[in-house]
Amino acid sequence: MKYFMLIWLCLNDPVISLEKTCIQEQYGTTFNSLEECRVAANYIYNNIKNPDLYMTSFCSAKNLTSI
Repeated sequence: MKYFMLIWLCLNDPVISLEKTCIQEQYGTTFNSLEECRVAANYIYNNIKNPDLYMTSFCSAKNLTSI
């Protein structure tokens, strides 16, 4: 079982169209535990330097042998 992190980043900017306000990305690293994924998400969140950039994330477990 591996854990994958999905990240949503949204920029609070009145001149950007609504369709381009948020993006969804899969984080490039897999994790061996939910805790590893959670710690990595927390690290990213705490290191955002732009006050207009908002992030949320989701860690999902996947059994790679059945995919």
